[in-house]
Formats: sequence, structure tokens, C-alpha cells
Amino acid sequence: KLGKDYPIGQPSDPVRKINFYTSTCFEGCDLYDENGVTFIVSDGNKSHTLLDISTLFTQICGRLRDSKYKGEIIHVYSTTKYSRDVTLDEFVAATKKTLQEAVQYADEINSLSDTAREKTLSKIKYINEQYVRIEDNRLVVDRNFANMDIVNFKICRHIYRTYVNLTNELQRNGYTITRHSFSEIMEKIEDKANTRVTFKELFDEYHRLKTTRPFFSLDNHEELCARIALKYPLVKQAYDELGTAKVQALKYHVGNIRRELTKQVRLPSEYRIVKMIDTVFPKQMFIPKSKAKSELQRIYDDLGIQQTAKAADLAK
Repeated sequence: KLGKDYPIGQPSDPVRKINFYTSTCFEGCDLYDENGVTFIVSDGNKSHTLLDISTLFTQICGRLRDSKYKGEIIHVYSTTKYSRDVTLDEFVAATKKTLQEAVQYADEINSLSDTAREKTLSKIKYINEQYVRIEDNRLVVDRNFANMDIVNFKICRHIYRTYVNLTNELQRNGYTITRHSFSEIMEKIEDKANTRVTFKELFDEYHRLKTTRPFFSLDNHEELCARIALKYPLVKQAYDELGTAKVQALKYHVGNIRRELTKQVRLPSEYRIVKMIDTVFPKQMFIPKSKAKSELQRIYDDLGIQQTAKAADLAK
């Protein structure tokens, strides 16, 4: 219960920054809010929050009459935890079979004479048949109950069971899907246990944040990019100076990316050579002369220096 601090208003009341509307409102009332954004929250563990896409979902979308965002809707949801043992097709087939058996049972009882039927029904304390009830001394089969069972199963155990099923149903009803999920990479970065994050994961996430602008997001993309850049400056430098295509062509290899960045620095050749040596050569380890010469020659070639590498060059 809300209590006295949160009185329940009327649909005609002036709109607030956040407004909660129940089914008594969205199934008939018109709402007016030029800046209103519609949110639908579906909790996979609470069946009454799981809405049929073709009816209730569409009704809710049409409540805001004058909003400049009326073509957009935010659906916050969690999937259900039901088993995959029974598919929708299997449930429909089983329900139709049960319904047919109920029809046959009702026909058999109703075919009795009025007197025999009345005596028979008076001895039955409880009709142990789905979708059957007693009405005016006859058995009546309610097909609506069977249809409701199928719809409820479809909503709870099929549509909302997986992201794929839900998006397929939305698209089937004419909705265009834009997915927004919380960044697992940012969670890893902020993990106090120092969870390992690869350069590829960081760069791809940085690229995603830079190139996508969701209609609505709880996260500020520029702020998230700044946090990545602060902790992993190479990601920002590679994105700004090399670009996504070049980083992908280098297969996200950190060593090759550093070499490529050094090549682009407009400084004296000697400085760039030293920078690349610092990147390529292992620290405090013996390096055979032949390997030192070959690596140095590769650096010369990368920098476009027309010179043959010699071991003595390292002394410079």
C-alpha cells in the first residue's frame, strides 16, 4: 500500500516527472504530456506484468496522445524461468485434445433425457472436466477458458521466456526493436576483484559507446567513454588516431597498435626508433644478436628508414 504520503490521483491531474498508471487507466483514458515517454515494465516472475503484445501492449502505446515521443516506447523486462520441456505447439495440441474430450463428455450427458440428465447431474458434486460447467441442467463447454489457457501459456511460457521470442513477437506486431542492455564490460572494469578485460573487449565497447545514441539510456555514453579512457588510455588513443578499421586490421594486437601509433608520431627518426625499441624489445632479458638485428631492421622498414640494421646501431 502506498500510504497517505502518496495519494492516488486522477488521469486528468497535471502530469508529474514520473507517473504510474495501472490497467484501470491505460485501458481507456487519454493522457496528454508533450514530453511524456512511455515505459512498460515486465517482471518475468510476476505474470500480471506480462502483457499480450497484440492487445494490451498496443493499448498502452496509444495512451499518450500528444507526446513528441509517442512513436517510441521503453520496455524494461526480465525473462521467465519456465522449463523448455513443453513447447507452445505441444501445449496448444494438448489443450485442443482436452477441449475435444470435454465436448464429447458434454454431448454424451446432454443427450440423456431431461429426467435422466437431472438425476445424473445431481449426483455429480464436482465436474472434474476442464472447460465444462453446469447451466440450466445441461453441461456447457466454455471454449473461452481454453483460449485463455493458450494465451496465458503463450505469454508466460513462450513470449517472455527468451529475448528472441519477445523480439519476434514485437516485430510480428509491427514494432521496430532497438536493444539496450547494461554494459558487462563496465561492470568488469569496476569489479574490485580485478576481473581481466581484453583490449578487444575494451575497444569494441568504446566503439559501441561512441557510435550509438539510444533513444533513452540510464548511462551517459560520453561519461562511460571517459572512464575507459582514464583507466586504459591506449584504447582512446587507438580509436582517435588509428580508427576502428585499422585496429581491426591489426587484429587488436596491442604491440602492433603501439608500433603503428609510434610510426605516426611527427618527431625525429631517432626518437621514434627508441620508442619502438622500447615497445618491441623485452626488458632485462638477453637477446641474441641476430634477433636484435632483425627486429631493428623491421623497425627501420616500418618507419620507412632506408638503412640496414646493425647490432652496433643499438649503442646509439
